[in-house]
Amino acid sequence: MRLNLSKRINIGTFNRKISFMTYSQGTNEAGGTTLTPVVFKTTLAAMDVIDGSDYFEAKKLQAQLTYMFTSRYLQGITPDMLVQYQTRTFLIQDILNVQEKNEFMVVIAVERIFRNG
Repeated sequence: MRLNLSKRINIGTFNRKISFMTYSQGTNEAGGTTLTPVVFKTTLAAMDVIDGSDYFEAKKLQAQLTYMFTSRYLQGITPDMLVQYQTRTFLIQDILNVQEKNEFMVVIAVERIFRNG
């Protein structure tokens, strides 16, 4: 599917509350280093599926879905962050600043669902 980012963005479709997560480094009881996900910013966004594919890997059926989150532009969002929507977590693949105006951004992210098969 080709992304058409030149169309008008309707902010009325921003009806999903998402959080951008980053990792905080800490220390556990044994003195080891731990990484804990923490909320960086929360916003409202539109959420659309742009691709879906299934394939076999190590005797498991793995469904990989690619989503597009469109929201108002947020400074500081980077590809090494995660998107959290309800109980689902998405790995950020790309961040697009729509028309380079710092008004809206599109985040392309992948959700992986593992099922025994």
